[in-house]
Amino acid sequence: MRRLADLARGELRSYRHLPRTLLLAQEARRGRPGPGLRRSAHTRRLALLHLAADEESLEAALSGLEARLQEALGALGLQPQRAETLPGPGLHGWAALWLQPEPEGETAALACPACDYRAEAAARFREPQADPEAPQPLQKVATPGADTIAALAAYLGVPESRTAKALFRTATLPDGSERLIFAVVRGDMEVSEAKLAQAARALWLRPATDEEIRAVGAEPGYASPLGVQGAMVIVDEAIPASPNLVAGANEPGYHLKNVNYGRDFQADLVADLAQAPAGAPCPQCGAPLEGRQATAFARRLRIPPKATEPPLQVQGPEGRPQPLAVGWVEVDLLRLLAALAERHQDEAGLAWPATLAPWPVHLIALRGGEEAAEQVYQALCVEGLEPLFDERDESPGVKFNDADLMGLPLRVVVGRRSLEAGGAEVRRRGEGEARAVPLGQVPAWVREAAEPG
Repeated sequence: MRRLADLARGELRSYRHLPRTLLLAQEARRGRPGPGLRRSAHTRRLALLHLAADEESLEAALSGLEARLQEALGALGLQPQRAETLPGPGLHGWAALWLQPEPEGETAALACPACDYRAEAAARFREPQADPEAPQPLQKVATPGADTIAALAAYLGVPESRTAKALFRTATLPDGSERLIFAVVRGDMEVSEAKLAQAARALWLRPATDEEIRAVGAEPGYASPLGVQGAMVIVDEAIPASPNLVAGANEPGYHLKNVNYGRDFQADLVADLAQAPAGAPCPQCGAPLEGRQATAFARRLRIPPKATEPPLQVQGPEGRPQPLAVGWVEVDLLRLLAALAERHQDEAGLAWPATLAPWPVHLIALRGGEEAAEQVYQALCVEGLEPLFDERDESPGVKFNDADLMGLPLRVVVGRRSLEAGGAEVRRRGEGEARAVPLGQVPAWVREAAEPG
């Protein structure tokens, strides 16, 4: 975030320089995973940084960029779907993520079959509501061996929804410091690590040690936020509306019945922490969400001026500083390439369309045709159709197998047999038999064959 702020400040000082769109090439380094899109070693990314004078013009520009991205991806044969994702540490609200549905995709997503709601695994959903009832007196009860929610509910004969589940994580914050996070959800729910990191504004989370948990006055397996000191307590939105829960007593073998938020304890923050399972009600229409796998390759987000220190500002028309509206559109090229490879393939390997192929044609020289293949290569280069030229001293089988795997749309073979047949053997990917074309007509064939349709 600091680098982004420095870049924005270096590009402009006054509102007269707005709007401004910068194209950035990023070399991502190996790092810990986080919400939103995950980093990997040497992942190549392209990003558009848009700087605007106000939120309205920023939204118009980002919507235009999004529409052009959707159009370009559709032209490449993809079916990108827009989904919600968390924007990242220090940012608020929700960002947009582009997913390509793939059975083998590495991103877990949820989608509503009844409306257009889609989200990464950290999705919103309609959490089940507890029935209202009057708070009952706090009661300490012995619960020997009940150090899990399932064991506790079975021992006391209560549903898991009437219990409070504790999760401890040690968060690394943007300033480099660490803090213990005490998260609480209802016992019938799970904590979303991504939502928790977002709420805590943590760069990443790690499991807390028993020593760290006991240092704040809690007891592993029997923990509750009552009496805890020195930890950031974050509870899910369902906790304040769930009366008379069973929670730990911070003492081995004991729990507290009838724990009520507000009366017995307070949190530092109330936030959406619950992990949305498949089948959870859609936040828009209530239909059950379906779990899907996808490849996530692009995202869009806004960066509030106060997300950086000092805040992002420019000199306004009246000479006073005014906030700068900043938007970010990022494309992960390796993941995009993976989605395209999944879309464009056949039984032999990759099958790139002409619009995507790194070379227009694969030229293969076989024995007896080396000199003629060199002539074809030179002729194609003169026409601006530089091919991938395989002139290795390998067998025809090896060369043809490699060509199938690489998947270029056109293939030209020059060898003794093709010369005897009248020139070069040419073939489009996916066609059956090759046909002979005079050597001098190869560039014209390549140009015609590469035309769409």
